[in-house]
Amino acid sequence: MKTWKPDGDRETCVRRYGNMKQLCGLRRYILMDGKARGVEAVDVETGGGLRFTVLPGRGMDISELRYRGVPLAYLSKAGVTAPSYHDARESQWLKSFFAGALTTCGITNAGPDVRDDIGILKDVPFGLHGDISNTGADNVCTREEWVDGEYRMCVSGRMEEGRLHGEHLQLRRSVTTALGANCFCIEDVFTNVGELPQMLMFFYHINLGHPLLGPGARFAAPSRRVWAETPHAKAGLEIYDRCTLPQAGYLEQQFFHEMGADVNGNTLCALINDELELAVYLKYNVRELPCIAQWKVLRDAEYVLAFEPGNCHPIGRIAQKAKGAAEILDPMQSRTARLEIGVADGAEEIAALEAAISARRNLS
Repeated sequence: MKTWKPDGDRETCVRRYGNMKQLCGLRRYILMDGKARGVEAVDVETGGGLRFTVLPGRGMDISELRYRGVPLAYLSKAGVTAPSYHDARESQWLKSFFAGALTTCGITNAGPDVRDDIGILKDVPFGLHGDISNTGADNVCTREEWVDGEYRMCVSGRMEEGRLHGEHLQLRRSVTTALGANCFCIEDVFTNVGELPQMLMFFYHINLGHPLLGPGARFAAPSRRVWAETPHAKAGLEIYDRCTLPQAGYLEQQFFHEMGADVNGNTLCALINDELELAVYLKYNVRELPCIAQWKVLRDAEYVLAFEPGNCHPIGRIAQKAKGAAEILDPMQSRTARLEIGVADGAEEIAALEAAISARRNLS
């Protein structure tokens, strides 16, 4: 069958469809089985082959991501679990880490579990990668509407982290896409709604799996410098951008990138599979997200490559402060971060994507 593209203009859609749900839209529901019971979810279908699931019940993160039926995101052994199963102690966070297309890490700690002082509280425990992904959203809103001739879909919600005598941070997230789109955009607004200055620490865990990840798949980025900090990652530095079949006992590797960007700070990276003629890309701004890591795990049953852009590397709040790199939000201060995650389909789109990556690498 010839590849079909949806009719995009309002007049045509009104004449040809009795209801836009025939073509695209949002489907809001609550998961009912096992440990996922009670988690609110929203399926988003663009009508252009892209489908993904936003989880207001899990920090507005994104579990499934598919394009024309091909699964793109890695789902971990834990699967989607309700926040009631979250255990913030030490590394127990991993038991509720579903991975998926997006798990947000932070927003008071990103990296290993640590103890730190906040406000008048002393020796406060902060678990691995924080609590925000296990926080249910309120003020959840789903919208489908024609705006300036484009049929737009949006899921938004608010998460808060707060405690008596301590921090009170808020994250408002909007996930938007449009009819026929092969991408979606995330806009996050972080606000300190408390009375004391607070440290903000976060990154986005964007996890891609098989069949996009496979032999011959490659990571492409406008990297000016790539480095590693653990012995086994250093040993794999020469092939940081290449992938193999899963290997028994493979030790995870993490690589850090200094990214080239255009004059406005915009950059992008991608995981490209030439055999499938398919790629998933990430666009963001280095002024909003100055750090990025690449997480590479080519192990049996844990076969995943992740993009990890953020305002920090995943080193924990104590190490971040020791570097003098802690971002502090004053009371009532806000800051914004934006991402675009999308698909390049076919050799022509992949070539254009790689040209855009090369252009940013060569800019001074």
